[in-house]
Amino acid sequence: MLLKVITLLAIVLTVVGFALGIYGSIWIALLGLVLTELILILLWMLSGFICTRFIDMEKEYDDHSPLFRAYVNAIIDSLNQLLRIKVHVTGKEKTPQGKFLLVCNHRSGMDPLVTMGVFREHRMGFVAKKELYKIPIISRLMHRCYCLCMNREDVRQSALVIGRAAKLIQEDRAAIGIYPEGTRSQNDEMLPFANGAFKVAKKAKSPILVTTIKNSDLIMKNAPWKTTHVYLDVLGVIDIEFVENNSTAQISKVAREMMEAHFASQQN
Repeated sequence: MLLKVITLLAIVLTVVGFALGIYGSIWIALLGLVLTELILILLWMLSGFICTRFIDMEKEYDDHSPLFRAYVNAIIDSLNQLLRIKVHVTGKEKTPQGKFLLVCNHRSGMDPLVTMGVFREHRMGFVAKKELYKIPIISRLMHRCYCLCMNREDVRQSALVIGRAAKLIQEDRAAIGIYPEGTRSQNDEMLPFANGAFKVAKKAKSPILVTTIKNSDLIMKNAPWKTTHVYLDVLGVIDIEFVENNSTAQISKVAREMMEAHFASQQN
């Protein structure tokens, strides 16, 4: 949407410039169109850089920021266009009311952004690896939009992040996503689950939305020459009663079995 608006604005400015005689020929006008669009994109990026300078990376933000959330959504939509990502979603009607913990298999660094775009009305945040926080602008926007940096080598810090994620869900501020595998799988086989990921739901007393993602690992291989069809499937909900009455190991087992059964059904 953002790129379409920028393109339309560039066209309008170019047409006005041509009508006023600023451009001497149609070829100069076309060059002006390209330059105008590039300038508008750079101005948008500059505005984002300036705005994110006011985000305190040491502060825990509890309030929702429509401005920064809109900025994240604009980045997601722009990446979908630039990288030619076509997202296909099934089962979204199974999403519970209120906030929840979302669990999914992990195939690509694009997974959180794809999922946040699909569930944007739920103010999605993610428990992310500390490596993702090294990306300029994106890291600050993620921090402001309820994404939490986890250092798996620091047990105390990991516990604090789990508690923070549970609080955001419990207070109905955000739905939180987490990848039980902990890191990206390099093939079609899921890695072992870390049962601790499900502590978020236990602490928050929240339902768990079980999802799968497919083909996101092909995005950077295909872009920009080929469209990548990414499939995000909502499999079902592990309800609050089951979460409260079972261990994280048992919850993890059920979530994994749901994912494995889904992938097995696709192969048949």
